[in-house]
Amino acid sequence: MKIRPLSEHLQKKAITELFEDPARIHLDIEYIRSWLQKQPHLKSANPSDQKIASFLRGCKHSLERTKEKLDMSYTLRTLAPEIFQKRDPLDPKIQKILTKGIILPLKRCENDGCRPILTRFDCELAPECSIEDMVKVCFMVIEVLIEEDDNIIICGEELVSDLKKTGFALVTQFTAPFAKKLVTSFEKGLPVRMKAFYFLNPPTGIETAFFILKFFISEKLKKRFQVHNENSKGAYDQIPQELLPQEYGGNNGSIEELTEYWKTKLESYRDWFLAEEESRSNESLRPNEAKTTSSLFGVEGSFRKLDVD
Repeated sequence: MKIRPLSEHLQKKAITELFEDPARIHLDIEYIRSWLQKQPHLKSANPSDQKIASFLRGCKHSLERTKEKLDMSYTLRTLAPEIFQKRDPLDPKIQKILTKGIILPLKRCENDGCRPILTRFDCELAPECSIEDMVKVCFMVIEVLIEEDDNIIICGEELVSDLKKTGFALVTQFTAPFAKKLVTSFEKGLPVRMKAFYFLNPPTGIETAFFILKFFISEKLKKRFQVHNENSKGAYDQIPQELLPQEYGGNNGSIEELTEYWKTKLESYRDWFLAEEESRSNESLRPNEAKTTSSLFGVEGSFRKLDVD
């Protein structure tokens, strides 16, 4: 059993903020793995020790919350196949999305700081690639980060989303059911804390998409939600601009370099993604009541009520 040792800065943060006890984390990993092996609907799940450690940390070492999130992460692979299945990095659609660099975790961050991630959804990919295809690639990148990046697990993520090229074709795909699926997948299926949303260059018509998104996220996250127009002087008051790529006034690499890096990185994980294709819940074997798409993502009634009222 082996996990990466944390840097001094991150270990201190993990102890004080995530309630980590370095002397017993390996025992907790063993406990979670033993629990997984006893779940009839999760027999195909075989996460690395590092992944289990990430979920423990993301759940502040609550064993019950860790079990719930790990269970959900494998359930999503079954109930949200459009996002969590058919994830071959060499698939032509995925290759097109990777070549556009729609999600670029930035290489450098503070020693004990959040991992900044830049997203650049591009309507030029539509109609061949849908917003679901693009979100699939985003979750693929995040799963690699869960395996490799201690900063995003210990400190959280800061999302900087440049919407300049989003366009009407993608905005209209951001429906209430999709927003519910997206928020559920991120909040309940990943061990990552979102520390801030920064939206830059919002296009005309994006207000509806923002309204839908805010309907599903928690009040805590709503307070971390910031929108900045192209000419907004305060756009970088909160964003650590020096940690952004050169094209955004920073010195943290270029878009071209980052795009090539993450395209190559995901391709290097091809065997892992292909092997993980079968690692998902078997709802026919779940004790008690099986989860369904409707029970997990059903939103039509509540959202219709909100719309009418």
